[in-house]
Amino acid sequence: MSEEIFGAVQKLPVNGTKKQVVLQCAPLLTGIKLSNLLNVRADQKEEVFKLFEGSKICCRVLYEFRGRLSILLYRPGMLAAYLDREDVKKLMMSFGYGDLELEEILDRIADGYQEHMDGKRGFPHEIGLVLGYPPVDVEGFIKKEGRDFLYSGYWKVYGDVEQAKQTFQAYDNAKECAVVEFMAGKQMKEIAC
Repeated sequence: MSEEIFGAVQKLPVNGTKKQVVLQCAPLLTGIKLSNLLNVRADQKEEVFKLFEGSKICCRVLYEFRGRLSILLYRPGMLAAYLDREDVKKLMMSFGYGDLELEEILDRIADGYQEHMDGKRGFPHEIGLVLGYPPVDVEGFIKKEGRDFLYSGYWKVYGDVEQAKQTFQAYDNAKECAVVEFMAGKQMKEIAC
């Protein structure tokens, strides 16, 4: 995003939650990403959920602790289709996920994320798949323990760098579009196509 647009957004006398959602979740809002994690204060929960009432985006709290929340924002159809891809299903099976419906998968991921944040287990890497990261990059991150990546942007890349760069550029372009629409006064439901 250009510094000019980012600076203009920061100066807008509007609710911080809306700005945060637009800046952090633009690729999801514009329909090119299937999900996004949003970390907010607990007192923002109701507002975040209201922002997406009646939209194609669902909200689910994955973790809550000490006044902070991690909310998964997702497009159910897109996410279910991604998780149904053979390469994704294979990796999910290796994480112990059998033939589960989307809501069951999200229940287990929420439980695993909560346990991780409570210090009771390691990081649930399947969250990378739920966020739409390529399976090769999730596997590479696990095997190389987050080191020796080929490129880093919205995630660490261990596979197709050129494809990842194109995706990252598309995400940046989506952020520009969402911010411009937000600055023009559009409501979240109007931006979330």
